[in-house]
Amino acid sequence: MKALIKGASIMKIILCAALVAMTGVAGAAVNRCVDADGHVLLTDVDCPQGSRAEDDNIERVPAAMTTSVAAAPAPRSRWADLPRAQVRKTVSTDVATLQAARQSLTMEDELRKQRRLVSAR
Repeated sequence: MKALIKGASIMKIILCAALVAMTGVAGAAVNRCVDADGHVLLTDVDCPQGSRAEDDNIERVPAAMTTSVAAAPAPRSRWADLPRAQVRKTVSTDVATLQAARQSLTMEDELRKQRRLVSAR
């Protein structure tokens, strides 16, 4: 049993070493392409027509960071089509509103005091 476990752990180490060695060898050149409007495109293939390559900025990146698959558009959120909340205007509170609110709260406090007094009897 111990020999089986020891053999399996050795195989795992060999597999990990092989994977690390393969990723170290793989790499891709990054081309910096600038079009007539000055827009910059970083790509691992040749620059498209109408743009010029700047060769002084070519660098090596691991193959794991590059992809040859065309980028698919991100899926739309199911919340994207919901109506947006309306932005409310900030309203300044005037003195009359504050006085009315204070009076209303004072009256509620008085009613609560009276109820407590009645229930305490």
